Amino acid sequence: IIEAHLRDIVSPFLNRLSSINLLLTTQEVEVAALVRQGKSSQEIADVMRVSVDTISFHRKNLRRKLGLHDRARNLRTYLLSLQ
Repeated sequence: IIEAHLRDIVSPFLNRLSSINLLLTTQEVEVAALVRQGKSSQEIADVMRVSVDTISFHRKNLRRKLGLHDRARNLRTYLLSLQ
């Protein structure tokens, strides 16, 4: 039940990401969804069972693919704006 509700919440966001025509990997989409929920890199690493360095790598790739080259733009804020 929880998984179904999470899919309902995340689904519009995932559709928006795919409509941007980005070549995001499955893990990048998962990281983006968790960043959007406000999870820290450590929390995301724990959920995905990977290292924090791996999450940093995915976050860096997301920023590059989303065109967020300026560090002043917050990744979570940008992802929240994709509703």
